[in-house]
Amino acid sequence: MADDIQEATAYGISGVPYFVFEEKYGISGAQPAEVFESALTQVWDELHPEPVKKSLLTVPGAADADACGPEGCD
Repeated sequence: MADDIQEATAYGISGVPYFVFEEKYGISGAQPAEVFESALTQVWDELHPEPVKKSLLTVPGAADADACGPEGCD
């Protein structure tokens, strides 16, 4: 428990409830469910980025151009 208090102090937390996500985002006080949903969605999106689509890898102006990526060229 002393470690938790020390960590909270380092974050500048002085009251409860307080929620910390990924040591980066914090929500203080009693908040509506939508606030938590938004924070969790943001953290999830940062931790699980969507892969780049092949259409974004093509050469500008060449709609049928092949794309090359880490696995080689199509």
